[in-house]
Amino acid sequence: MNSRKMLRSKLVRFRTREDGNITIFSVMMALLILVISGAAVDIMRFEATRAVLQTNMDRAVLAAADLDQVQTSDAVVADYMTKAGMDHVLSGSEITYGFNHRTVKAWGKTTIPTFFLKMSGYDELTPPAVSVAEEKISNVEISLVLDISGSMRYNDRMTKLKPAAQAFVSKVMTDQTEGVTTLNLVPFAGQVNPGDILFDYFRGERPKIKGNNGWGNGDQDAPGGSLCNNNAENYDEGLADPSCSDGTAAPVTGGFFSAWPQAISNVVVYFDIDSDDIYDVAHKIEDFPENAPRDADDFFKGAVAYLMAQDSDLHDPEQFLGVSIKGGKEKNRYFQVKGNSNGATSDLGPTKNNGKIPGNTYSYGSIDYTAWESSYVSPNPEVSPDPATDTAEEEAAEPINVNMPGSCIEIYNTEFDTTEMPQSDDYVPHFMFWPIAEDVMDWGWCPGEDTAIQYFSDDEFALNAFIADMRMHDGTGTQYGMKYGLALLDPNNRDEVSHLIANGLVAPRFEGRPIDWHDPETEKYIVLMTDGQTTDQFRPNDPDDPFNGETELQVQGGDSYYTLTPQSTNVTNLQKQCNLAKANGVTVFTIAFETSSSAADDMRQCASSASHFFHVYGDEIDDTFDTIARQINNLRLIQ
Repeated sequence: MNSRKMLRSKLVRFRTREDGNITIFSVMMALLILVISGAAVDIMRFEATRAVLQTNMDRAVLAAADLDQVQTSDAVVADYMTKAGMDHVLSGSEITYGFNHRTVKAWGKTTIPTFFLKMSGYDELTPPAVSVAEEKISNVEISLVLDISGSMRYNDRMTKLKPAAQAFVSKVMTDQTEGVTTLNLVPFAGQVNPGDILFDYFRGERPKIKGNNGWGNGDQDAPGGSLCNNNAENYDEGLADPSCSDGTAAPVTGGFFSAWPQAISNVVVYFDIDSDDIYDVAHKIEDFPENAPRDADDFFKGAVAYLMAQDSDLHDPEQFLGVSIKGGKEKNRYFQVKGNSNGATSDLGPTKNNGKIPGNTYSYGSIDYTAWESSYVSPNPEVSPDPATDTAEEEAAEPINVNMPGSCIEIYNTEFDTTEMPQSDDYVPHFMFWPIAEDVMDWGWCPGEDTAIQYFSDDEFALNAFIADMRMHDGTGTQYGMKYGLALLDPNNRDEVSHLIANGLVAPRFEGRPIDWHDPETEKYIVLMTDGQTTDQFRPNDPDDPFNGETELQVQGGDSYYTLTPQSTNVTNLQKQCNLAKANGVTVFTIAFETSSSAADDMRQCASSASHFFHVYGDEIDDTFDTIARQINNLRLIQ
């Protein structure tokens, strides 16, 4: 009994006493803190594993979604995960293809054992990862604006530019982009040549051959830079006057050509096939022997008849325009035959004898000139004058276009405030300012017809072939390149594109381009590359002087030219166009290729942002164009 009372008393005291409670509470709290802290460690391990898994899976699907990827997408995903040591965590992948897009989805999970969460009943955790990447090519319009000025010959810049630009074209022009992406290729030197089709659309006015008979006629300036004393009124009187020469060759002998002072190296014969008196086809004859005639009057008739017989597009005598001659240390010179009005003196016209010629090349010895001469018919028909009114010379003197090698239109200062196509009809004269490097350059501040703008093309091979054949010209009119590049993205200029389509220069499926500004399904880009400072714009005082086609203005002297616009104005006009592009939602990439700091600053200011500007040297041009192409291709992670 006593023992029961003692036990009961002890239990009552244990129940009612409070000392020791804190110890129990402390033990419980310590255990809870241990469990929570341990769980945090396990959760951090879970998150670290999940992050590594997600990162590697993101990289895998991004690579697999690339439209340029040649391996199958699931193989790429598996390969990436294997190389990361995570092939065991990949559960599956799913690929969706479309005409202009590829979407790759991958998912997977792994397990990690727990250290502390076991005390809560969790023996392991399973970090998951799901990743989706898509490369989608929306409608894309690109203007690639490339500097082909003479300074590009230094340090092999042109040699390095061409493969870099070609790789860019190949990157943005793929089977998936056909009909979706178009590219305008805008080469610029001192000016930009829009080509003869748009020149005519702009109502461009080409210079005409002067209407006198090649002599002074007593009251006219002697034509063609002739030294004639203006007293000779006809051919016979001209023969008697030794001053009737062009100053660079023997006196005029009565034909279309003056005798060449040295052995002839080659000639290029020009033909017009669309009746605008501007050459479309040119055939070259080379390999002249030392003893070959030096007066083209001795062989040109047989040459023309032979060349026309070889070309099915040539069937009308009036298609023959004239001939340019190269030989010795003499500057190349052009001689007009159709509509010739200045005797045997040279004329303004094309003098390209190097690079790609728009026609075929023949050896001098392969032609029997004597046999073919009998088949020659002059492009200048005989005219029977009205004896009561006109002389034969007057009847035959209807002015025709000078056979110019370029079709550049003047663009005046106020036009840089808009994104319109050129508004004037003024022709940019044919001239060269700085001394030419004939091995890599063609004559002209305005690039020739074979270096005119290429419009709205999705033909990778044609564009790359065009880039391969580009030759340099004089001057750096960056503002003109930017002006055309932007105008070709302006939807208000669709009529010009329709005209190009009607004339076969643009594929009919691109009717309706340029697409509207800010269209949600369309991206517009300008990629502008230059190697130098925008220059002054020079013009010859006498735009019709044939010497402008033979002698550089700087060599002629300061009284032969004037400054149309100074460099500062041209840079201002460039920035106006850059700002208009950005205001209309066009992304502008600029590349300063081995330029001065001031020229690089112009390009930096023109770009959409600092990250869209590249100042590069040497082979860095390759990586730069590749980087821009990848950004344009719009690869993005969507989950």
